[in-house]
Amino acid sequence: MSAMAWTEHLPPLAELTGELVALALVAWGWSQLGRRKHRDLARGRGEVRRLARELGGPASPEGNRLEVLADADGREMLAALRAGILGARRRICVGTYILADDAVGREVVALLARRAREGVEVRLLVDAIGSRRPPWLALRRLRRAGGQVARFNPLLSLRGRGSANWRNHRKIAVFDGATALVGGHNLGLWYVGDRPRRRRFRDASFRIGGPAAGELENVFLTDWCQATGAAPRELAAAFRDRPEPAGDTRAEVIDSGPDAPEDPLWHRLRDLVGGARRSVEIATPYFVPDAAMVATLRDRLAAGVRVRIVVPRFSDHPITDFARRATLRELRDLGAEVLLHRRGVLHAKLLVVDGETAVVGSANFDMRSFFLNYEVGVVVRGESALSRLRALMGELAAESRPPSEASVRRAHRWHGRLLERAAGWIAPLL
Repeated sequence: MSAMAWTEHLPPLAELTGELVALALVAWGWSQLGRRKHRDLARGRGEVRRLARELGGPASPEGNRLEVLADADGREMLAALRAGILGARRRICVGTYILADDAVGREVVALLARRAREGVEVRLLVDAIGSRRPPWLALRRLRRAGGQVARFNPLLSLRGRGSANWRNHRKIAVFDGATALVGGHNLGLWYVGDRPRRRRFRDASFRIGGPAAGELENVFLTDWCQATGAAPRELAAAFRDRPEPAGDTRAEVIDSGPDAPEDPLWHRLRDLVGGARRSVEIATPYFVPDAAMVATLRDRLAAGVRVRIVVPRFSDHPITDFARRATLRELRDLGAEVLLHRRGVLHAKLLVVDGETAVVGSANFDMRSFFLNYEVGVVVRGESALSRLRALMGELAAESRPPSEASVRRAHRWHGRLLERAAGWIAPLL
């Protein structure tokens, strides 16, 4: 079975062709606006990190506590966010890619406004493209209550720096520098809610207590300084406020983006995959890795390592479903287990290597997350945390199935092959 389709049916040809044309035009326009790295941003990042070390001391990855927030409807994540906002005494930092103008988005902003009126220092950072339709009225009320709001890298602003293609895809919430939420959940009804919703994204986030929460706050504050032009010294109180150990989990925070030297998150992921001795398990909404990462997976398969890849049956971007097919087909033919998730749109991001090390955070397993977006990952070790992360991976796999025989036959249709190849041409920007 050498040829496989990785979706269960082909969307209308006109729809997919139109999306390809639009993406190609956008990719061309974006390619004119900037490179992958920006020296001024890197200097700003370095200034923030030096100040954090000067005021807070060296960071330790030891002594953390990790809790998995991954129920099918996002109730646990929403409850944790509410609890964090209402329980903070001094400082709340919330950063998200999507802040929707719906019941969830408005509620979160209203809670932040309530805490700002009560004297808590509140900062809310949203990506200008991901949150292009935020709850404007609620945000105005938050500002009037004393909260601070910023938009990251607007297209039409003097504060926009670098390429319009550089988006802040991180999802971070930190409370008093001691507890943090990180993962894949955006803030909207498509992602979290108190009641089940048809086709809600199947996602996962993680609550972290201990020194890693302080490191996640440093990542947020680095983004805040870039977005607002604030001087890092203005945030000195936050940098001094280092949390105490809270558990037995090792959690190393790695952030990447146009302001980072090289590509630290990609390097760590490739090193972990390349060092696997027994197993590599990947759950991701978009699987469009670069050639070096694919070669690393091939090498592990040749060495007898078990590789399992869980992707959504249908993602929210049909073109990425076509772009992934050739690589998944090749890896499957080499012995990888490929599973299509069947409950909603899988949006969780999780890598587990040898059952001993995991990476959680905001990054998808694709070239956009590896090389273009601002992303954050947490490398987790420790049996108490890994037992829960292995269980989560098992749940996602149990909710998935291999591609059907009917989809295998449809893989040979000429228009599917054509769109697969065309999607592969623009894969680095998907």
